[in-house]
Amino acid sequence: MIRHCALLCCAILALVGTMTSAELPEVYREDFNAQNPAWTTGGWQYGSATINGGVYRIVRSFRGGWWYLPAPLVYLDLKADYDIEVRLKWNAGQATSLLGLVYATADIGNANILGYTPGGNLAAYRYEQESQQEVIPSAPVQALKQGTEWNILTIRRRGSAVAVVVNDEVVTYTEEPRVYGRTIGIAVAGACGLDVDYLVVRQQQEPIRLAKDYPKNVQRENLGPLVNSSAGDLSPVISADGRKLYIGRYPYRGNIGNPEAEDIYVSDLQPDGTWGQMMNVGPPLNNWGSNFLISITPDGNTAIVGNTYYPDGRPRGAGISVTSRTENGWWTVPTQVHIDRYYNRNRFSEMCLDPSGQHLIMAAQRDDSFGDKDLYVSTRKPDGTFSEPLHIPALSTWGNEMSPFVAADGQTLYFATDGLRGYGGMDVWMSRRLDDTWQNWSQPENLGPSINTDKWDAYFTVPADGKYAYMSASNDTDGSADIYRIQLTAGVAPRPTVLVSGRVLDATTKKPIATVVQYESLTKNVSVGEAHSVLPEGSYAIALAAGDLYGFRAEAKGYYPISDQLDTRELQQFNEIHRDLYLVPLRANEIIRLANVFFDFSKSELRPESQTELNRLVELLRQNTTMTIELHGHTDDVGGSADNKRLSTERVEAVKRYLESMGVDPKRLKAIGHGESKPLAPNSTEEGRQQNRRVEFKIVRL
Repeated sequence: MIRHCALLCCAILALVGTMTSAELPEVYREDFNAQNPAWTTGGWQYGSATINGGVYRIVRSFRGGWWYLPAPLVYLDLKADYDIEVRLKWNAGQATSLLGLVYATADIGNANILGYTPGGNLAAYRYEQESQQEVIPSAPVQALKQGTEWNILTIRRRGSAVAVVVNDEVVTYTEEPRVYGRTIGIAVAGACGLDVDYLVVRQQQEPIRLAKDYPKNVQRENLGPLVNSSAGDLSPVISADGRKLYIGRYPYRGNIGNPEAEDIYVSDLQPDGTWGQMMNVGPPLNNWGSNFLISITPDGNTAIVGNTYYPDGRPRGAGISVTSRTENGWWTVPTQVHIDRYYNRNRFSEMCLDPSGQHLIMAAQRDDSFGDKDLYVSTRKPDGTFSEPLHIPALSTWGNEMSPFVAADGQTLYFATDGLRGYGGMDVWMSRRLDDTWQNWSQPENLGPSINTDKWDAYFTVPADGKYAYMSASNDTDGSADIYRIQLTAGVAPRPTVLVSGRVLDATTKKPIATVVQYESLTKNVSVGEAHSVLPEGSYAIALAAGDLYGFRAEAKGYYPISDQLDTRELQQFNEIHRDLYLVPLRANEIIRLANVFFDFSKSELRPESQTELNRLVELLRQNTTMTIELHGHTDDVGGSADNKRLSTERVEAVKRYLESMGVDPKRLKAIGHGESKPLAPNSTEEGRQQNRRVEFKIVRL
């Protein structure tokens, strides 16, 4: 018989017993007075289940192992007070059979079980990775009624104590369950028959935390048969410009090799706004194994895909890989991306690369997870590998987080979870990043009932303009996953962004150049990402969040890294800009503009955001130790010519002093102020005057 000897145990049980079940409202109840398709019924090789006359009858003929029959998914906060209660009885079969509850469960190999035998013994077990652990050793309990009489089992949590209540009597306490999933249901082991009268869950729950201005009275649009199939259509990834849609699909006969393994498909947006036929992207991205797209850069030239590949394209194993688009439009065989000390206890994992390419958000189950999969961030290191995943407590729950997506603004995160109270088994939520640590986020908010249903909703992805979101959700016809589109409101859309695209060209020959385009915050003096220009066009694209002053540049061997700038501090809505970048060859007599050197109006003191540009010039001079240059300052024609000449001279002298302070020999530098005498454009417009206000350098000797 289970007894309570320790004073501490008695105190805990007294605390639990002081609060009766009536004090918590019911959040779920099933009395089995009508057929409920959410409960498993029918006959199988080793048993059956029926609902009849207010009783759920389960018959099991197999003596080994155990079964569980799940209830519909019920939201339950396992860190708050709750009751999980069932009334059931044994009616036939092995007297050593175990019948009771399963809770906080993912599957048959990862579960918590509380049950009793018809002979009056109570026991609790934990299954983890299919290994059984005894939580409450099997022992007699006086409160249990033996044989075919009804018993009520309750798991009751109050404060930090979790008690087992039998027929309204607290009989023991147990540790908090390990959270493997959300499933609650009926457990049975051994060959027997049992009847279930009711199952009830009680908890005081807060209202669903809704996002402000969430979409109301809008319909999700199924993208139709050209996009969706009878298979599972999952994990959509939309390109930043909104013109290409990638998905994963399985099981499907059209997949390469194994139809049970996921393949990547792509569709193009048509001129009329509809989506074209989904096409298998083919090898090398798809092979015999499971293949799925994690993220694609705004220029569409680099992608992160799931799993790893051998050099010949064969599937290798778990992990992530990077692939680049080639000149002929094909993809390279993906190569593995290393993540320090990466492991995942869950058989599933989802990831997303932020638009800068510097931060990898992942859903994984690790030793410091609160429950099932949690959210983590890993940061790219200078050698291209990623740091050890760092837990994000602000976004993680006891439940299962999945399918993170960082929008083009680099601040808005969409993810799915069943660990927060929502509308269904898995809901989509959003949060905004609060600082550059990637650890501090706003409180997650639900996107509302137009987006989230009472079923499974996940994999939210949004193009840079933020007008529509694409997601994967269960369809109402056969229950398989389809891709949907839904119009967003401003409250749940990403912050305004600008999509910059163009080509990288030789300034002299105008021929396209394949290279890297770097972009940086000039106010913070930090890199915020890169893009890749790809032949034959030499095209690139970058997405930038509003609210900052950016510089971006292209670098190639034998050329000076020409910069451009974009001020988004006043940007209020999405914008698209075309900017070609011209690289100037490094040769004598070439004149190169320093685009990101800044001064206040009518002053000659360098502003802090000029340092990034000037540091690149310092590096050029360090690498080319024999190079000498002339610094040339220019103004527009506003003001007197003598004042303009003086101002331009003072400004280039300030640049010269900065270079000298960084160790450049003054003998290699000469400063010349021209004032308004050498305009590049008419001074009749502000745009022309802006072009004329400039600092340049001329290569005198290499």
